[in-house]
Amino acid sequence: MKPIGIYPGYPGNMNTASTQEITPKVGICILNYHEPDVTLACVQRLLEVEGPEARILWLENDADKTLDRALAVLNASSLPWVRIDPEVDPLPPAGKVGFISIAENLGYAGGNNVGLEFFHRHGVEFAWVMNNDTLMAEGSSRDLVRAAEKDPGIGLWGTRIRADHIKMYYGGILQLRDFSIKYAIDPADLDRTRLTYISGCSMFLRTSLAKEVGWIPDDYFLYYEDPAFSLEIRKKGLRLGLCPEVEVFHLESLSTGNRSDMMEFYNRRNRWFFIHRYFPEYLANQMLKRWYHYQKWFFRGKFQRIRIEHLAMRDFANGRLGPTHRDFSRSGKPRKTLDSKA
Repeated sequence: MKPIGIYPGYPGNMNTASTQEITPKVGICILNYHEPDVTLACVQRLLEVEGPEARILWLENDADKTLDRALAVLNASSLPWVRIDPEVDPLPPAGKVGFISIAENLGYAGGNNVGLEFFHRHGVEFAWVMNNDTLMAEGSSRDLVRAAEKDPGIGLWGTRIRADHIKMYYGGILQLRDFSIKYAIDPADLDRTRLTYISGCSMFLRTSLAKEVGWIPDDYFLYYEDPAFSLEIRKKGLRLGLCPEVEVFHLESLSTGNRSDMMEFYNRRNRWFFIHRYFPEYLANQMLKRWYHYQKWFFRGKFQRIRIEHLAMRDFANGRLGPTHRDFSRSGKPRKTLDSKA
């Protein structure tokens, strides 16, 4: 498949899956945001690996702006797909990808929740949320189902994730000194500290549990929703787990731009809301540390960092969650939209 070539270092040494089981047991959510060629490569690989026990959804986020391009890519491909209205249509048939249009940009959580709710409504027991910029490298959803059925005390499963810059990780560990995140690579950390979470890049759970905890927290819009989701599942007395038989290859930060201003803004804004919700005892100390960072950035000439942190704090102080009214372009210059407020 030509689209696979966009993933540097992708191994490509995978086995095709058996298709003996026919009962839909797993729903796979793939959220596309302005990258249909990348999403096409992802779902093509999934169709090769997954059997008829799985159903795959292409969730077209921001479809009012992206639908024509996405349909052009699909129609030019050999991908078997069917368009679905999630309110009235059944599951897609085995071997076909279901295409759901989401008119506006609901963000990572809101877009994937459309798929999770659809699968739950149709009685699909498990769901696997995967980033669109991933490719299956080893294993399949059958490995995840076996792991989940063997240990029902685990509510949320992760997989091995590989990227160009890191050999393997499965999630992240929050650092209490500043609530930054480092990669989680040791499975023992899952039981060692509640600060460890499963990455939203590849996470697997029962759809009934997703509904019970209120779905993936969608008010963050982008970033920090996966540690919040892991904490909500831990609150139910369930553990987190890793399925080492499954590995995905991940090309990170494709839709937001690697270390773009938009990425920095959402990370910093949502970090404040996350601390306030889950670790309020640390909030005052983090507020004080902010002034130290301002001083450090000023003397290093990092004025854009100061601006981004200031805007993030302003939104936190005003309770502004969801999509920002500020437009951060990939060129790095934040612009205000016509309806924005200072």
